[in-house]
Formats: sequence, structure tokens, C-alpha cells
Amino acid sequence: MSRQVEPERGSENDGEASDDAPLLELDGVTKHFSNDDGLLSRLSYDPESDGLPFGLESEQVRAVEDVSLTIEEGETLGLVGESGCGKSTLARTVLQLLEPTAGDVYYRGENLAEMDGDRLREVRKDVQMIFQASKSSLDPRMKVGTIVEEPMQAHDLPESNPDVTTTATVTDETRYETTVDVDDDVDMAVATTDGVATAHVTVRDGDGEDPVAVTVENPHLGTEVTVDEASETVAVRVLVTASKDDLRRSRARELLEKVGLDPQHYNRYPHAFSGGQRQRINLARALSVDPDFVVCDEPVSALDVSIQAQVLNTMRDLQEEFGLTYLFIAHDLSVIRHISDRVAVMYLGQLAEVAHREELFENPKHPYTEALLDAIPVPDPRADGARSVLEGEVPSPIDPPSGCRFRTRCPVLIAPEAYDLDAERWDEVRTFMRQVDRRQVGVTPERFVRREYFPDGFPRGEAGDAVTAAVRRVSNGEWDAAADRLDELSEATLADLPEHDREAVAAFRDDVERQAVSLDAAERIRNNWFPDGLPDGEAGEHVRAAIDALAAEDWERANDRLQTAFAEQSPCATAEPAYDVPTEFGDDAFVACHRQD
Repeated sequence: MSRQVEPERGSENDGEASDDAPLLELDGVTKHFSNDDGLLSRLSYDPESDGLPFGLESEQVRAVEDVSLTIEEGETLGLVGESGCGKSTLARTVLQLLEPTAGDVYYRGENLAEMDGDRLREVRKDVQMIFQASKSSLDPRMKVGTIVEEPMQAHDLPESNPDVTTTATVTDETRYETTVDVDDDVDMAVATTDGVATAHVTVRDGDGEDPVAVTVENPHLGTEVTVDEASETVAVRVLVTASKDDLRRSRARELLEKVGLDPQHYNRYPHAFSGGQRQRINLARALSVDPDFVVCDEPVSALDVSIQAQVLNTMRDLQEEFGLTYLFIAHDLSVIRHISDRVAVMYLGQLAEVAHREELFENPKHPYTEALLDAIPVPDPRADGARSVLEGEVPSPIDPPSGCRFRTRCPVLIAPEAYDLDAERWDEVRTFMRQVDRRQVGVTPERFVRREYFPDGFPRGEAGDAVTAAVRRVSNGEWDAAADRLDELSEATLADLPEHDREAVAAFRDDVERQAVSLDAAERIRNNWFPDGLPDGEAGEHVRAAIDALAAEDWERANDRLQTAFAEQSPCATAEPAYDVPTEFGDDAFVACHRQD
């Protein structure tokens, strides 16, 4: 059983970090933009105003609306949707690059909006972003090594972590009793494993004047050695001898190698690299500050498919090595399936569905998700499964539809409860309503004749001119003149036509001769769209009124009648949907569709 829910809300806490909190939590995040391109664009005119007829108005672009979700540590959440649906805006709002209009973003239980500047700067070190445009996001005047080092310089890294324990493994090949003391800041130069930074020290007998020789494997570490011959003891202090600049250079070279580039590329400029290599540089730059969370904004969409797979595999390997959490944004579902653990589907600024990857791909619940999956190309030419086509334009985010934002394009819009329409009848009404909204219902005589006799279009050349002239004369009641115009076509002209056009002209000529071509607009619309008659009752009256308006070529009146009577009375328009739906994978899926009720 599904249950209607309020979207997930933020953790109830006092703003302090919580060990039990998810890594990232969005609580009703909303972002609107003012559509103020200039004074004239805001100017309105009302001649019936009691005061001045002119005024200033500001439209709001509702880019992101009431988004709530969580991202657990170590997982990859894929965010998918058509271009312009608000994915990138949401990502920038999460990172506080854009200030949310409403809602809150929690990082490890802390509200980002309530952090002071110093704390927010610390968090931004842990949260990095990889941009889609790999070329424009790299400064062409900077060498690759400098690009990778730049975030470390901005945050004055590396720095010692007080929570890391420093220690040493000691190989002692002397007769002395050796003790090794490791400075607390050695973790700046030594990789940390499970909260411990370990230096590897070897103590050997010395040559000449020095009784012992001490070496440390790491080139950025040095030692201070004190030998007490009387007590036969050696005290070794391990310390960092490299400067921060040296440590940053070393880190940059190491990261270039980890992302699949040659460390010798350190001194090259971005123009010397391919698109895939530049994206690897972006990845190395993001990892340079050792983040916990990385927002990947379409990082592979501009790359060839073969290069995409290489970069994605590198990202997965690095995620495992560094313990990263990804928010991965894409419009390509095949990419999302390759890398994500869970998937969030976004449409017109709102979440349509959030589910485990396999649940979403194998058993999608939202019709928009189904449409996206149907749009994935099938490589098998023998595949003949039914594929839905998503029709219509995405509504404007300035004035989005009420209720479910997908309802204006939804192929399974729910029928209004006020009318007793069975599934077949509602499908006729819904299809007709959509075609009227898109002005794809033929109402002119030419369109009627084309639909009836020439579905592929009128013939070209002289034959097409004759048919057009005949239609015009029939519409004026000049049947004999119409037949005469068609009879003027020579046998040679007809012989040059494709067979289907020749047969269509002949059929049209016969019906003109018998005066059997009906050009009554209302009758034609009824017969084409409702061959079994109009619906009964009030629903039928609304349809009849819309057809009469179409016959008068009043598209706006026809569309308003259908939208008011049917679309705006649907449950999909009167209430915003939000349901938790049980799945095979344990965790409930979030589905914003009233069909789950």
C-alpha cells in the first residue's frame, strides 16, 4: 500500500552536527529568480486603473520548488531530468553558490544558512563541484599543476588534522634501544588510514663519525637524532621538512596520476588536453582539498561514449579510495544507471520520483520516468516493444501548472470525478483536449480533405494546385466547378504521380462528383475524434461547445472550455501529489503521482 506523505523534512536539531544525520539533507529547498531584464520588460498597462495606467510588475521564475531529499555518506545519488528542469540550479543552491528563496540545506546535521563565515568556509572545503564545461572551467593561462593546487592555496592546505593520530613503524638494526617521537603535524605529508598517519623509520649502524643512520621513506619528512652512548639509547624525532608549496606540488602530481594522467603533465596548459583529459583535471582539482561530498554537474555529457565510460570508472574507483559521496547530475539515464545507487527524477523544478536505481529502471512509478526510460535508444533492431512518445512543450517555470506539474503532458491524466467517463471515453476526451491545446485539430476545408484523402499531404505541382482549387470551390458549394477543375488534369499529369497520390485524386474526384465530400467543420471534428458519438451528460456538452468554437476557428474559446471543464478538474490539478510507495529493495520510493493513491 502506498501512502500520501508530506515531502521529507529536515532533521529536528538545534543546528549542531549529528553523527546519525545523513551527509546532506534538503528540506523544502526553493529557488526563485526575478525575471527583471530591464525597466521596459517590467512595465504593465491597465487602462481601467483608477490611478496611473502604467505600473511595474516583477515575474518570478520558479526554478526549484520545495525539494526535500537526503544523501547518505558514501552513496551516489543521480539527479536526472530534461534540460532546464532545475538540476543545476538545485546543485548551486545546495553549495550555497545561490541563496535559497526558502528551505534549508543541512550538512552533517548543520544548517548551512546558520553557519558563520569561518564555519561555512570549512564546510566548503569538504564540498566540491565538477562542472560540465571542462574547457571553460579551466583557466587557459594557468598550468595544470597550478590549477590543481589552487583550491589548496585558497584554503591554506595542507594542514594538520587534530583528530588524526601520528605514529611510526620502526625497523631497528642497531644495538641501541631506539625510541621514535612523531610530530603531530606529520599527517600533512603522510596519507591517513583509519585516522592514523604512519611514518616508516629505519635505524641502521652509521658509518664514520655518526654511530647510527636514520632514514624515513617519505621525502617530505626529516629526523632529528640524539644518541646517548652511555645508556646505549637513540631518540628520534620525525618532523615535516618540506614547505607547504612543496607539499602542494607533490599532492598535485599524485592526484594527476590517480585520475589517469601523467604527473609530467604538471607543467602543461589546458589547451594541450582532450575533453576527457580536461575533465580528469577538473576531478583532480576537486579532490585536492580531500572533500567528502562532490557535486558532479553533467561531467561527462560533452564527452564521447567511450571516454564517458573511462571517466565514470575512474570516478567510481576514486569514490571507493577516498570515501566520496556524489550528487551526480545528468540528462542521460544510461550514465545515471552506470554510476548511481539511488536516482531522483526532476521535472520543472520539482521531484517526480526518488527510488533505488534498480527499482526505478525496472519498475518506474511516475509517467514522466516511464517516458524518459522509453526515450533511451534500444540497440537491438529486432526489439518491437511499445514505446511512449512524450508530446507537448514543457510549461513555463514562471507560471507552472497547479497540482502535478507534469499533468499538461501526462499520457495518463486522471479523469475528473465529476463526470462518469469510462477509460475509453476519457482517453478520447483527453486526446482531443491535448490536440486542441496544441492546435493540431484540422478545422479548415483543406485540412479536412487532406486528413480524409491525402494523409501524406497534397500532391505536388499541377495536381496539387487542382486539388486545392477544387476544395475551395466545394467549400463555396460550387460542386460542378470543382469537378471540372479536377477533370482538367491530363492523363500525363496523373501518370506522373505516385500511385497512392493517383488513387487519392481519383477517390476525391468521385466524391466531388457525388457531392459526398463533407466540409461541415463541426461534423468532421465529431466524426474524426468521437466516431462513436460524444460522451453523455455534462461532459458531452462541454465537448460539443468546444467543437462549435473550433468550427468558428475560435481556438482560444475551445481550449479554455476544455481546460476548465476537464484538465483543471482532474485530481492531478487540484492537489500536489506526494506518496511513499513500497519497493522490492526495502526503502520506500517517493512518487509524486496520484495514480499511487
